[in-house]
Amino acid sequence: MEFIEKRAMSLEERAEIYKALGHVTRLQIFEKILTESNQTIEKNLGMCITDIASMFNFTLPTISKHLDILKQAGLIKTHKEGKKTFVNINIEKSKKIFEIFSNLISSYQKNNPPEKNL
Repeated sequence: MEFIEKRAMSLEERAEIYKALGHVTRLQIFEKILTESNQTIEKNLGMCITDIASMFNFTLPTISKHLDILKQAGLIKTHKEGKKTFVNINIEKSKKIFEIFSNLISSYQKNNPPEKNL
């Protein structure tokens, strides 16, 4: 298994991630990057912002604003290559939030077993 950051994620960090993914457009963008990046990735640099924008009915500035919020939450990373800006998923942060959420659900299930049919 790949390295997953061991530092505990604060409640504020988790809230920022949930808030970033709580907007339908940002959730669509994040999921699109996860599912489409293998088809549109350029030289392992990530997805170009213009390619992401072309998948939606929004202007490039609107997509950029949504990407900035995802970046501030730590869910994506961006870098420039010439005039192009590329986006990659921050896989470590994404795995960490998934791990936290999975542990919370497992804990809930352990403490709240399903009721038996009466």
